[in-house]
Amino acid sequence: MSTRPPALAAEILVVEDSATQARALATVLEENAFVVRLAADGQAGLASARAQPPSLVVSDIAMPGMDGFAMCRALKADPATRDIPVILLTALNSLYDVIRGLDCGADNFIRKPFDPRYLVARIEFILANRRFRPEERVQLGMQVNLGGQTHFITAERQQIFDLLISTYEEAIHMTEELRERQDQIARSYQSLDGLYRTAHALNGAVSADDMARRALDAVLELPGVTGAAVLLRAADGALQPAAIHNVTLRPDCTCPTCLLDGSLRTPQRHAACPANGDSPYVCLPLLAGERELGLLNLRLSADDLDLNVLSTVGAQLASALERADLYANMEALVRERTEALDAERNLFSTVVKVAGALVCLVDAEGAIKVWNPACEQTLGWRADEVLGRSFWELAPERAAQARERFARIGADRRPMQFEEQWDARDGTVRHILWTVAWLPLGAQGDHYLGTGIDLTALYGVQEKLEYANNFDPVTGLPNRLLLRDRVQQRLVSAGAAQAVGLLCVRVGDLHRVRELLGRAAEETLLAGLADRLRELARPGDAAGRVTDDTFQMVAVRASVEELAHGVHQLLARLDEPFAIDGNEVHVEAVAGLALYPNDGADFDQLAQSAELAARQAMRAPGQRYAFYRPELNEGAQDRFRLESALRRAVERDELCLHYQPQVALATGRVIGVEALVRWRHPELGMVPPGRFIGLAEESGLITAIGAWVLRTACEQLCAWQRAGLAAVPVSVNISARQFNAGLPDQVAAVLAETGLDPAWLELELTETASMDDPAHSMATMRRLKDLGVRLAIDDFGTGYSNLNYLKRFPVDRLKLDQSFVRDLTSDPDDLAIAEAVIAMAHGLRLTVIAEGVETAGQLALLARHGCDEMQGYLFSRPLEPADCAALLREGRGLPAERLRACPYARTVLVVDDAAAQGTPIASAVQALSGLT
Repeated sequence: MSTRPPALAAEILVVEDSATQARALATVLEENAFVVRLAADGQAGLASARAQPPSLVVSDIAMPGMDGFAMCRALKADPATRDIPVILLTALNSLYDVIRGLDCGADNFIRKPFDPRYLVARIEFILANRRFRPEERVQLGMQVNLGGQTHFITAERQQIFDLLISTYEEAIHMTEELRERQDQIARSYQSLDGLYRTAHALNGAVSADDMARRALDAVLELPGVTGAAVLLRAADGALQPAAIHNVTLRPDCTCPTCLLDGSLRTPQRHAACPANGDSPYVCLPLLAGERELGLLNLRLSADDLDLNVLSTVGAQLASALERADLYANMEALVRERTEALDAERNLFSTVVKVAGALVCLVDAEGAIKVWNPACEQTLGWRADEVLGRSFWELAPERAAQARERFARIGADRRPMQFEEQWDARDGTVRHILWTVAWLPLGAQGDHYLGTGIDLTALYGVQEKLEYANNFDPVTGLPNRLLLRDRVQQRLVSAGAAQAVGLLCVRVGDLHRVRELLGRAAEETLLAGLADRLRELARPGDAAGRVTDDTFQMVAVRASVEELAHGVHQLLARLDEPFAIDGNEVHVEAVAGLALYPNDGADFDQLAQSAELAARQAMRAPGQRYAFYRPELNEGAQDRFRLESALRRAVERDELCLHYQPQVALATGRVIGVEALVRWRHPELGMVPPGRFIGLAEESGLITAIGAWVLRTACEQLCAWQRAGLAAVPVSVNISARQFNAGLPDQVAAVLAETGLDPAWLELELTETASMDDPAHSMATMRRLKDLGVRLAIDDFGTGYSNLNYLKRFPVDRLKLDQSFVRDLTSDPDDLAIAEAVIAMAHGLRLTVIAEGVETAGQLALLARHGCDEMQGYLFSRPLEPADCAALLREGRGLPAERLRACPYARTVLVVDDAAAQGTPIASAVQALSGLT
């Protein structure tokens, strides 16, 4: 900014057609305290100068209309303005411009683009020279001293002199600029050479670290670069030095270089780093688009190095690093793809080798290219024997058909699937399901890939499955399904004059054979039964096994009598003993016969009628076979309806419990009750147990009914105990099905839920159920005894008893079946059995209770032989819960007159009477000594 006093401020007229150039000139002059006027062209400048002469005119030469030369000529020609100095702005491209300037009277030239300092200096020099030049000298000339001599210079010569000085100064200025440009060109050449060397060095590098080292070596050859560090972004995001020379990176320094700032987006110059002396440095970001790869830090000898060149080096290195990253990724991808391809090939090869499917690849000429181990194993030819050979040679009989298929597949481009038989090398016939697909392999031509599944084993399994679905595996006889088809065929083909009957044979005691001799013996027996059926069958007959113990046979005879005679023959043959493992085994068989079409129009109706007749034969004492009668079907329908109603009895709360008291013969007191289930049918009324218990056993409903009885009895006993009644145990009957269905867990759950003390619960197990599987029975009883409940054997003496197991069973008492008690007074055998059971039980330290006691004579005999307890109509029928509660509340027992038949009871009564009358008890006992 000029310090010129305001009074001496000069006014400058700027003539410039470019508004931007005019404003720039005005800004420079105003900053140096000049007053500036603007004119847009030569005509406007001339008018402005004439109107108000300025101190000096600065004008562009090239302008539209009147250029700078014409305006200057006009100003110098006008006496009013000829003394105004004129400076022309010119490119000064040739001497012709100078000559034209002299011709028009210009005072000075300034080359464009101008240096603002030089422009201001020239203006001040011209103004000062005009200020100190006298007017007359201006008109006549100027006297100067040159070399000790005085010379007079005219105004024209002064103008030429000023122009020459201006030209000389401009020449000097241009020489300096040329020298600077030469230096810049030299530096640029060095920079370009450095850039070339950097690019050349980076082109030979592959990895990022190698590029960093090569870039460092190339950068250090750039002029003015004394040190460098290449920092690359690691996988975790941190910047790590990859190459470094003459640069110190200190973690404790706070300058940007040492901090390894990774957020830099543009090149930045920095002052000296404390860790690197007083040298300036530049930080260049290595960017690949928006992704930052690292930093390039350069230590410089001066701060005037071209930042563009350094930025180019950074861009080169970033591009090379990106290329290295891309190359590494591509190399990894190629390696990964190669490994995947190798793995896929290995996988394909392994699959082809280990696959159970047959894999065969042939070319268009039929030459075999692939023959996997499955083909070797199935068809018998080794791969080394068939590879390269024609496929048609292996199956010449199918060559024409195979060629036709290949042609069709090649034309349609769709796979074909077909099944055919192949003759293997060893002569066996293989069933193979082939799938053949067209496979183009480029230069190798068309191929056909065949994959096959060997169905031979499947066919064998299918045959076995068909046999298993149609035949009994033990006897080899048709099962119910196949027998049904064969019977239907016989019914269709039977003549009107023939008698056709369906015979149902049921064999008992099979389970005993299994228990005594084992399952193998049972199967041998069944096979023997089937053989005897085959022996008696005539051509046209068909026999089958329809259930475990039931056989059926359709027979075609001349008359019904002949059918009946055949039944007699069959039963007689089955009565003959079977020799099994050195044992003679006898079976009891019954038969039912249904006639076509009277008893059924098809197999299902005939089978149902024959089964009803066989069931009737089983129930009738001494009867071995029976013809079907319509009333049997009516009974079966009634039974079916009753079973359907029984299934809903538990849900509808139709079941109830009655309780029959149990009395001790020694005291006459009630010592327990037995829970007996009853069924209140909504239509039939109270259904007796004998009518529905057996039905529940057969249908499996007894399990649900038994669970309900157990829970209800325990809940009732708890209710009586809470009501303050005398505590007596309750006995609950357990069926065979219930005994084998997780009984201990069920009992434990009921006891836990009801809160009943286990000591008050007794479970009565039937003798048959206990002996069916003694080992299982013993384990179940042990678990029940561990719960704390009592156990009793019910209906003892009616089944097949094994005393060896019985003595090991953890039971508390035996229950003498009422079948022995009923005829106790009239049948000596029943009395002997009762006496033996009582004696045996006492020998095993078991209590004996007799059921079904109805007369005083039965009671007297039981008491005389030491029976401990009884229950029956003699004392009480089964009572409803309220009546039983009243009996327990009153404490009623067996009348004293009935107890006198029992010696033990009489002793108790005499002792009681003696105590009541004050008689010494010892005397009373002595009086009875003769009775014991």
